[in-house]
Amino acid sequence: MITQIKLTIVFKMLSDVNRLRIINLLMRKELCVCHMAELLGISQTNVSHHLAKLYAANIVQYRKDGQWIYYKLNEDFVKVNHQLFEYLTQVFSSESVYKDDIKTLHAMGDLHCRV
Repeated sequence: MITQIKLTIVFKMLSDVNRLRIINLLMRKELCVCHMAELLGISQTNVSHHLAKLYAANIVQYRKDGQWIYYKLNEDFVKVNHQLFEYLTQVFSSESVYKDDIKTLHAMGDLHCRV
């Protein structure tokens, strides 16, 4: 069961369009900070700032591969909040900014970080 404090944190995380765009991308695949910055057209510092907040809220998790950090949605969070993610899926599939991000993601193909 989700507490009022946790609910407040979740809705704060969803109150920013860039965090929503990040969640939309991570619903499709695990991504490196550098790819999210390129896809969203914002700085890596800005992406990292948003990801730190999403991580603190337990919405995303990460793994390191050398100097690169890859993020994905926290599967436990998604399971507990499956209705929220069903709703987000509907919104993301109907709003142009989110659809455009996914088109760009697909157009980028197989992503590899540059050294």
